[in-house]
Amino acid sequence: FARRASAPISRRMKHATRECLSREGTSAGSARLPPSVASRTYLYAFVVASAPELLAHFIAHYHSLGINFAARSRLIVDPARGDEATAALARREAASFALLREAGVPYSNNTQGTWSSKLKSVLVNEYLRALPADALLMYPDLDEFFSLPCGLEAMLPPDARVNLQAKFVDRLPPPRAGAPP
Repeated sequence: FARRASAPISRRMKHATRECLSREGTSAGSARLPPSVASRTYLYAFVVASAPELLAHFIAHYHSLGINFAARSRLIVDPARGDEATAALARREAASFALLREAGVPYSNNTQGTWSSKLKSVLVNEYLRALPADALLMYPDLDEFFSLPCGLEAMLPPDARVNLQAKFVDRLPPPRAGAPP
């Protein structure tokens, strides 16, 4: 039964993949979200304000995949506190906030205190409950850059909640690859 159910998707995937590779690839080699998927895809992320270079790359990457930050995203920014707030760090944070404003990315400051997995889970689930029933959510960390498969639209059931998962691959330079912490 599982094979029969997956066969039509497999045939659609082959066609969609050929089509995608010929016209939808991004500079990173990843597919863009098809318009029908992009119009219902939201992005939620917790980011630190002390990494403006990484934040710029993050925004550019997800924008190139088709994320509409102005309409369908929420970034929670964690500023430095107390002893962490040096003059150099303040300049880096100012650069991050300027970047977010210039790119039109809506954000809010973390006012919940120190982040924890439990707190992040509560906040992202609150956001998820506020989304339309057919919404899809991307939930990357600041240092995670998702690569989308060609034919993504064919993978999504038309009327069902989905949970797409993938392998996590660290891309480290050879001297560090596989080295113990």
